[in-house]
Amino acid sequence: MTKEKILEAALRLFARKGFEATSIRDIALEAEVTSSTLYHYMKTKEDLLVAIMQEGLQTLLGNAKEVLAELEAPEQQLVAFVQLHVTSHAIDKLTALVVDTEFRALTGNTRVEIARLRSEYELLWQRILTGGLEGGVFTIENSKLAVLALLQMCTGVAHWYSPDGPNSLEEISLNFSDMALALVQAKRNGQQLTVSDLNLPEPARFFMKPWLGAAAHEHS
Repeated sequence: MTKEKILEAALRLFARKGFEATSIRDIALEAEVTSSTLYHYMKTKEDLLVAIMQEGLQTLLGNAKEVLAELEAPEQQLVAFVQLHVTSHAIDKLTALVVDTEFRALTGNTRVEIARLRSEYELLWQRILTGGLEGGVFTIENSKLAVLALLQMCTGVAHWYSPDGPNSLEEISLNFSDMALALVQAKRNGQQLTVSDLNLPEPARFFMKPWLGAAAHEHS
């Protein structure tokens, strides 16, 4: 559909050139539509950026809430969140890059709405760490800093992961999960926990639908 073509074209250009350096004409050429057709689906370039960010964050939030609904132990929830975040950022790296780097381009109420979605997602991570602390499973001096460290680690995958690289996505996901458990000093019965100690479903089980970036990446 034309709207999807336009969004995918905008996503590719925003990820490649940046929002500010991308013009309306660039998007029209990339989507192979006229400028008048483009304006039929949006009022401003920022409308496209907001649509991309909303879809990406709402999908990530939906998947994260699915994890919390199915898993109860905080160590399982943490590992599932790490694997979900790593998987989504590796598979749909264009969306991840735009969502993570172009927030500064937003203005007014749209900036407030995207900030709300980002905060809601971060609070889910905080909820997991708080649950682990209260249950005596995690030992953390500053849970807010721990959340920031975990998100920074997992988000970085979008910048460097390649299917042709030396490590598979599964290897990266499992290693990052063990690092996360070590960061929060996850223990049961005095023993440090690792992913191999947990009974977890495959990460893809929670990856319910791809972000817009999966389709856009095919044409990048």
